[in-house]
Amino acid sequence: MLAHFIDSKPFQCGYFKDRESLFEEYLLEDISEVEFDYMLAHGMRHFGEYYFRPRCGNCHQCVPIRVRVEEFRMTRSQKRALKACEGIEIRMGLPQFTKEKFRLYLEHKKRFHALQDDVEDEQNFRLSFYVNTPFGMEFEYYYNGELIGVALADVTQRSFSAIYTFYSNPVSQMSLGTFSVLKQIQLCQRRGIPYYYMGYFISHNHSLAYKANFRPNEIYINNEWRPFRNAQGDFLVPESQVYWVNNDALVKAASHSARVVQSL
Repeated sequence: MLAHFIDSKPFQCGYFKDRESLFEEYLLEDISEVEFDYMLAHGMRHFGEYYFRPRCGNCHQCVPIRVRVEEFRMTRSQKRALKACEGIEIRMGLPQFTKEKFRLYLEHKKRFHALQDDVEDEQNFRLSFYVNTPFGMEFEYYYNGELIGVALADVTQRSFSAIYTFYSNPVSQMSLGTFSVLKQIQLCQRRGIPYYYMGYFISHNHSLAYKANFRPNEIYINNEWRPFRNAQGDFLVPESQVYWVNNDALVKAASHSARVVQSL
């Protein structure tokens, strides 16, 4: 793995207007599957070759969350969401950019005002989701022959990482976001993949708190994965303990290695 270290600077938080964010961040090239699984297991996310995880000084609300696939049980509301989307056709393959997908992405962001990121133009969209994706997989969702949703993910033998999902709801009863998660978990079950990574959970942010409804799940706190909600829906960690303090560097420079590059 070739690591380019980034000199990180604080920036406006995308979830809380009164706070700043700070990332531990790298550009990682030629990453192996073992290295990639290690990154996921320690709270790292990525867009293309850009890898990051929060290291904020005064806020620790972003907590990595994953589903234990073998024990997963659908709730009644999730079963209803699956039934409501019975008419959707799913096509799976390698990530492939189209202008139609970019337009769908922009429309999705207009409907979800809480979503904040730097992917606003076509070039950044391509670089974030469709370039340098060695473990990439794409789900396309069609209804009556029309593309209505796209889900991007990474898949290895041991991990499934949901990266981004964007969609329209042509029928008001459809819950395409829930449907997408359920179909991805079902794929993990068929393949024997033990962990489904959902990114970060924030208990006080509606756009991220829903992730705890897919259970049983675990959260990454105190540098270990701990059971968070069981299959029955019970919370196993007190709310006062649901935070993650990242005070270490996951990728470290080695003086003897020519594979590590200086800070950017």
